[in-house]
Amino acid sequence: MASNILRYVQEAKENFDRTVDCKHTKFDDLYPFMLEDPNFFWYKRHAAWSRLLMAVEIAEREGLEWRDLFKPLHQAMIANKVLNRKVLDYWLEPSVTEVVEFE
Repeated sequence: MASNILRYVQEAKENFDRTVDCKHTKFDDLYPFMLEDPNFFWYKRHAAWSRLLMAVEIAEREGLEWRDLFKPLHQAMIANKVLNRKVLDYWLEPSVTEVVEFE
């Protein structure tokens, strides 16, 4: 069961990566009529972020070490739990290792 939960965390991370990078996800297939709406991309990111936080919460409740799946920067963003501009700006940026303030 532990490996299934960590796999779910990894899938949620990959889904959020794709969402931030504006790539196609399964969410697009659920709401194809929304693709033209400019607010859809923000909603899609919010849904992916919520899924990621939920997956991490499940792993924590089970006492599983999920942090190994993320860079320290990502761990700090997840700990803050707020999806903001800095998360969207720096999530995929490989050269940024530390962002002090997320609020």
